[in-house]
Amino acid sequence: MALGEFKMKLQTIAAAVFALTIAASPALACKGEEIYTDDFSSSDGPWANAPWFGIAGGAAEFKMEPGQSGFIPYLGGNFKEFDVCVDVANPTFKNADAPPVAGLAFWFNDFQNMAAVLLTPAGVMFSLRNSKGRTLLTAPARKINALKTGNGATNTLRVTVKGQNVTLYANDSRVGAFRGAPEDGVIGLLAESEKDQVTSWKFSNFKLTEPPK
Repeated sequence: MALGEFKMKLQTIAAAVFALTIAASPALACKGEEIYTDDFSSSDGPWANAPWFGIAGGAAEFKMEPGQSGFIPYLGGNFKEFDVCVDVANPTFKNADAPPVAGLAFWFNDFQNMAAVLLTPAGVMFSLRNSKGRTLLTAPARKINALKTGNGATNTLRVTVKGQNVTLYANDSRVGAFRGAPEDGVIGLLAESEKDQVTSWKFSNFKLTEPPK
C-alpha cells in the first residue's frame, strides 16, 4: 500500500462515524515498569528525523504538506507487548466531513504491515491493522464521549498490548479492545494533514512501560 492509499483509507474511515457512542470505564494510565518517557523538552531523544517533524518546548509537532501522512518511530527497540501513553492536542481543521487523524502506531514495519489507534479533533476514535497491504478495521470509527473536542483540546491516548489482547483508552477511560497476533515492530507517532491545508498536530508526555501484570 502506498502512503497516498493509506491516507485515503484514513479519511474514509474517519468520515464513516457510527452513531453509537462508547461508554467509558475508569483505567490507570501506564503504571507498569518504565521503559522510556519523554516530555519533549529536548530534541535529543531517540526519535527519527523528518523535515516536517520537530521537537521543542514540550511538544513533538507534525506539520506536513496538505494531503500527507507521516510516521515517526521511537528508536529504542521493537516491542510486541507494552503499555504506551501520549497526549495529543487537537489541531485547527476545516473539513468536518473528512477530519485529519493522529495517534499511535505499533507493530510497525511499514505502512503495509502495522497497527494504529487514531483519533480526530471531532472526538472520533478507531483502530486498524494492515497486514501485507490488506486493511482490517479492528475497532470501527465511533464518537467517544471521553474525548475532548475543539481546537487546542488535549486528549490522552493509551494502548495496552499483552499477548493477543489490545486495549484502548481515552483520557484514562477504557473505550475499546480487540485481539490480534502480535508482530515484532516499532512503536511511534502517526499523523496526517488535511487535503487542502497544513495541519499542526502536537504530541506531549510520551510514556512507554511494560504491560500490566
